[in-house]
Amino acid sequence: MPKDTLNSVQVLRVIDLLSEGPIEGFPSASGLTVNSDAYSIAALKDTFFNNTPVLGPDASVTSNSKITDVNITQELNFDMGDAIIQTRNGTQEQGFLDNVGDLNQRTFAVNVELQRAPRVGNDEGPYSADGTPVTRQITDTDVNQIRVTVGSPAISRFKKNGDVDGVKIKYKIEVRYSGGSFQQVGETHAIDGFTPDLYQRRHVIVVDPAGSFPVDIRLTRTLQRYDDDDTINDDLIWYDYTEKIKEATRFPNSALVGLKLDSEQFPSVPRRSYKIRGKKVRIPHNATVRADGSLSYSGTFLGAWHVDGVTKRVIPKWTTDPAWILYDLLTNTRYGLGSQVLTPAELQEATQGKKDANGSFVTLGDGGKVYFDLEFDVATNLDIYSFQQASSYCGNLVDDGQGGTEPRFSCNLILQTKRDAYKLIQEMCSVFRAMSYWQSNGMALAQDRPEDFAYQFNQTNVTDAGFSYSGSSLRNRPTCVAVKYFDNDLRDHAQELVELSSTSFKPLQKYGYNKHSVTAFACTSRGQARRLGLWLLYTEHNESEVCSFETDMAAGITVRPGDFIKIADPVRAGKTVGGRVIDGSTTTSVKIDRSDVDMFGQQAPSTFTFNIVLRDGTMQVVANSTISGNTITPGATLNKAPLTGAPFAIGYTGLTLSLWRVVTVEENESTYAVTALAHERDKYSVIEEGHTFAPRDITQLAEKPDAVTNLALSEVLYEVGDKVLQRVNVNWQQSTRANEYEVVFKLDDNNPEKHVVTTTGFEIPNSNIGTYEISVTAIGYGLDVAQTGKRRSSATTATINTVGKSNPPSNIASLNITPIDQHTAELHWPEAVDLDVKIGGTVEIRHNPRTTGEIKWAESEKIVPAVNGSTTRKIVPLKDGHYLVRAKDSSGNYAPLAGIPSVLVELPEPQDLEVVQTYTESPSFPGTFSQAFNSVSEGGITLQADGLIDEIVDFDSVTNIDFFGDVVSVGSYIFANTLDLGAKYDVELLSNLKIRTINPDDFWDSRNDNIDTWDDIDADDLSGTNAELYVRSTADNPSGSPTFGTWEPFANSTKRGRGFQFKVEMETENDSQDPIVESLGVTVSLQRRTEQQRNISTTTSAKVITFPSAFYSVPSVTVTATNMATGDFFELTSVSRTGFTIATKNSGGTIVDRTIDYQAVGHGKEIT
Repeated sequence: MPKDTLNSVQVLRVIDLLSEGPIEGFPSASGLTVNSDAYSIAALKDTFFNNTPVLGPDASVTSNSKITDVNITQELNFDMGDAIIQTRNGTQEQGFLDNVGDLNQRTFAVNVELQRAPRVGNDEGPYSADGTPVTRQITDTDVNQIRVTVGSPAISRFKKNGDVDGVKIKYKIEVRYSGGSFQQVGETHAIDGFTPDLYQRRHVIVVDPAGSFPVDIRLTRTLQRYDDDDTINDDLIWYDYTEKIKEATRFPNSALVGLKLDSEQFPSVPRRSYKIRGKKVRIPHNATVRADGSLSYSGTFLGAWHVDGVTKRVIPKWTTDPAWILYDLLTNTRYGLGSQVLTPAELQEATQGKKDANGSFVTLGDGGKVYFDLEFDVATNLDIYSFQQASSYCGNLVDDGQGGTEPRFSCNLILQTKRDAYKLIQEMCSVFRAMSYWQSNGMALAQDRPEDFAYQFNQTNVTDAGFSYSGSSLRNRPTCVAVKYFDNDLRDHAQELVELSSTSFKPLQKYGYNKHSVTAFACTSRGQARRLGLWLLYTEHNESEVCSFETDMAAGITVRPGDFIKIADPVRAGKTVGGRVIDGSTTTSVKIDRSDVDMFGQQAPSTFTFNIVLRDGTMQVVANSTISGNTITPGATLNKAPLTGAPFAIGYTGLTLSLWRVVTVEENESTYAVTALAHERDKYSVIEEGHTFAPRDITQLAEKPDAVTNLALSEVLYEVGDKVLQRVNVNWQQSTRANEYEVVFKLDDNNPEKHVVTTTGFEIPNSNIGTYEISVTAIGYGLDVAQTGKRRSSATTATINTVGKSNPPSNIASLNITPIDQHTAELHWPEAVDLDVKIGGTVEIRHNPRTTGEIKWAESEKIVPAVNGSTTRKIVPLKDGHYLVRAKDSSGNYAPLAGIPSVLVELPEPQDLEVVQTYTESPSFPGTFSQAFNSVSEGGITLQADGLIDEIVDFDSVTNIDFFGDVVSVGSYIFANTLDLGAKYDVELLSNLKIRTINPDDFWDSRNDNIDTWDDIDADDLSGTNAELYVRSTADNPSGSPTFGTWEPFANSTKRGRGFQFKVEMETENDSQDPIVESLGVTVSLQRRTEQQRNISTTTSAKVITFPSAFYSVPSVTVTATNMATGDFFELTSVSRTGFTIATKNSGGTIVDRTIDYQAVGHGKEIT
């Protein structure tokens, strides 16, 4: 390509909205003029592309610095090219973003060629003048800028000697306001070079604010000369123009960063993040902002703001103090809760401006309105003093664990989504261990910090219900806490694992490992995260007990949420050490309502701590106090004499008062309900005990990464739709200084595949059976990969032999049975654990009649069809013996024989059945065979083989002529005899079936492979066969021409009929497996039945009584006469299955009429 080849350049223009404004700005640009070029350059230290700082921290930026300065470019971690970076800190009056903020714009197509001037003399002459101009008009008076796009489809000069060169195309741009004369904008432009493709160039025209509309833009191609022997492509096209309204991109009160990046340097849009000092808020007049954003205080807080010394208008400051950030969120009317928190008058003043008595807006010396922003403009509904006290505690400096100090609590967060107000307030309060509550003069803050005790309670200033306590189990409380916070060095979330290491309190050693995870809201300090974890652990273990009680109005209106109180509970202490003050008390002598003997018996402590509520409602604690009778002498003069009735309490060695922190105070009809949490004074020193953090490495830019360790390969199954596939999981431990990893895998002798990942895991989906060789190489690189290159560790390699779905599934874990009735029961078992059993697999259910001895799968019958592999229950016939279940996966693999679950059923002998027939076909099997025969050698009936004698070539090679050939798939045997009951009955049928399976071709002499490779020697795992009993019945006489019903399978069931026939059907799924029916029979029984009648008159002749339904056999008959005279008797004759005859006689033998009851007990009920 020619040296002067032209290329069009694409640019990315983006505006990032950082925050509500105004903000303090970028930390690294502090001290430089805001919005200046130098400020924008310094801000690049706090600007991150793909989590990498754009400008290194060592770059020296002064007020005269340019992005092209050598000392700047050598510290840049990205080639910025012609990039433009602009910042705005979110003021009300901020200017718009030049060249990057083209958000409000309209583009209009032109697509007109800018023609050359006609040649002089003839077509061979030169161009002698400008070409024909093209004009477009703009009428929108809001337009600030106009961008025109010109270019050419291709630019080239083909010389006669074969060379290819570029061409210079000249043109000019002119502008005219409101019909005046055209004025050229800048110099004449030139496109000079070669391009075989489309090339475009853009020009921005700034509309003169002094000019008037309409505005005309005119483009003209200017004078040019060429050698006419050359072939030239130099068409110049005006493609479009764009109207821009820049004022719309000021975004007042919004902090912005505008970027214009060249696609040559940034082929993809970088992920961007910024480190800023954020939103400015009001701070107290006596507060000073430290460099870290925390506040220090001097002097007394007067409830006023930091203001301008002349106008007294509030000057907001950037701070990380969570109390004043919360105050700002509560009072701001634009993005906060000001419309709910401020009073109507304050809200009107904040949104519209303050008015004087005449209704006119108040203005200051700067000419601006007053918007509730003067020195003493504080929200009536917020207790500003509680905010200041919390802020003061937040700003105290504590050990940061890195050899320095930091504020106790800092708040650094971005609120960029709509949040529930109450939840946000609670989250903000959690930053500095506070809670908000509502009191008579508005919302106040209560903070967990060291405070003097505000009040004390004993049995005399609570109701008769006394004190109530509740708590939780210590074993359920956390013993270590993982605190998640945002690490500014890592520019990502980090975790700090916190355990209490206090010598006096180590819950981890006492209660074991119980980890909880919490997120430190708005926290960017490792030390603050640790303190939060310590506070949570200590509070959970020492301050979780709750005390509740009701008190009188005097105490109820004194205590507030967050106050520390003392409690002297005689029930819990076992001693009364509190009461009330009586008349006659002074500051040096206090009279009480009980004596020393009442409280201590004969052994009062020599000195004690005296807790007394004074007349101003405050509580004074005086050590070394004494008592004599009912007079207490304080160890020091009291600040004020107590009032009569004031509560007091005594603490001493061996019996101290319990300490509590008030959580809620609720007013009832005549009392106040107080809820308090246990309080430990020592926790603050434990939470802030000295701790040294190990330094963290936050860069991996210099050294070669370590080789991967703990490379682990595993094969797992996974679900895709209704299919189960297998994959190989590759996992390893994070390598030091690694940015990414190269994974290379190869199956057997196939070509290797290479992949690059940034995580410590990789998957090979839909893997195949074979041997995978997998290697992982750690790759590290610096910020400028093009210069530093990628550094590779040595490869770590491992192999795995994959089996796919060929491995057998696991056994079902257990099996249970629940009887339903005398014929059926429900089996139930845990769900199969293997995915390829649950999807596409089955669970087979078998029954073995053995109740003792070895229970073999191959000797058990399939009592019901197999069920879906995800099923966990099935109704089965109820029989004596063992039930077994076995998993079978979608590939046909059975679970191992070892471990097949079974459940034993031993039925009691039925007391209400009469066996009427027992058929035992084995071992002679005299019935009829179909594709089956009685194998004497195997001891039972079996399926026949399909081989023919004529097919045998070598008789010596045939091991068993009965099984020559393949086993047929199905066969049957019909019992020799048909059962005839003589009439139709409901009968109980119980099968007797015992089977096993053989492989007729599997003999020792036929196996030539190593015996160690044999899966099975005893043929215990032959699962492809089954045998099942069937019955059919008829209501006709079987000896005549009966019509039988269809054959139905049975194991234990009730059937109706007169005649019954039985058969066994055998089947095999494998032509090398043959079922053997060793034992075969059926037991036929009838249910016990009772017939009875009462108050039957026997008449004066023999009485014939017929049963409502005939029995199968002669029943037992019992007769009871109810009105027999002395000497009377009865005679029973002709007792049969259908009835009997009875005659009642007197002592002389004459038949007389008497009344009798009878009961007949037998078996079977003839159905007519």
